[in-house]
Amino acid sequence: MSEYSRKVVENKLAVGPGGNTSMRDGDVMWISPSGFALDDVSDESWVPVNIESGENLHEMLQPSSEVRMHLEIYRQREDVEAIVHTHPPVTIGMISSGLEEVPMMFPDYVAIVGDTVPLIDYVIPCSDELAFAVIGVLKDPSYQALCLRNHGLITVGTNMKQAYYRTEIIEDGARVYWISSAFGQPRVLTYDEKQAILNLEAEKYRQKLLDRS
Repeated sequence: MSEYSRKVVENKLAVGPGGNTSMRDGDVMWISPSGFALDDVSDESWVPVNIESGENLHEMLQPSSEVRMHLEIYRQREDVEAIVHTHPPVTIGMISSGLEEVPMMFPDYVAIVGDTVPLIDYVIPCSDELAFAVIGVLKDPSYQALCLRNHGLITVGTNMKQAYYRTEIIEDGARVYWISSAFGQPRVLTYDEKQAILNLEAEKYRQKLLDRS
């Protein structure tokens, strides 16, 4: 958790105390503490929270203010073992400009994230309303990421490495679209092209490796 949480900050996917990460550990989730930058979280600072009851099991620290959102995902998605929530600047800029998605323009984006990344409109952060809005979409197991307009991005995975890579590649996808727009009309992958990528044996193998990491 600490390794990939540091990468969030190093790659400017969140600044200051923004963003939060968590992992499932049986009946408990370990989540970043409230008020900490992700690269400042020590091994002793991760906050254990009972997934069913929501009880904070740390003697001193409080869990991230987005704790409810993480809990709802773990409660309704048994396949999810890790969650990364970040504020990637190019992604936020793109989805807050009127676009309904970060368009897919290259194979790695499709192979690692899937053929669709849905979007929800702005909801006040750290609220029960946001948690319910998020799980209202992410309860669908075909979705591995969700964009939050004027807020950020949530990615999930079977492990922290996979969830983090999904964050990184969506931000890269936003950057590629931005650059392409500066030169002309971006060519976005079609539905059939995305399905062909997902059906490649090489990509299926790579995804299995990420699932087991």
